[in-house]
Amino acid sequence: MTGISNVSTGGKHRGFISIYLLHTLNRKPKSGYEILAEIKEKCEGKWAPSKGTVYPLLTQLKEEGLITVKTVGKRSKNIFEITPKGRKALSKLRKEREGHKEKMMQLRNLFTDVIGGGKADVYNILHEIKQAALEKPSKSKPETMRILKKCLNDLKRKE
Repeated sequence: MTGISNVSTGGKHRGFISIYLLHTLNRKPKSGYEILAEIKEKCEGKWAPSKGTVYPLLTQLKEEGLITVKTVGKRSKNIFEITPKGRKALSKLRKEREGHKEKMMQLRNLFTDVIGGGKADVYNILHEIKQAALEKPSKSKPETMRILKKCLNDLKRKE
């Protein structure tokens, strides 16, 4: 299966794109075109998978019963919807995310080493700050935001 990172669900390997398709369809039924536009927007217009990647993945997810065609819209446009089986698979993937997070950390270290140049230490500390902030309970969000904004202001301050 095409994708960035392989994840196992029920013995099948899913690429990251397939996982994202399930994730986005879990939020709301969409057409393939809407999904492509959403990915392009989330990647700030710098990347989007091709139609030749997304549509075959949608077909495969449909054949496996993880999504279905909810309606056929104008001009025979398929609107895809996640099935209960797809929700269950997505839920399982989310529960396994801790193991995936560990793998991503390892890959991040390699990526930083390759492209970070002399800035690898900065990238690493920024990632640690991000992880620490995201792991704080929601009741701590105002204090976390205050600390992060102060840090940003201190960094922007000219000496």
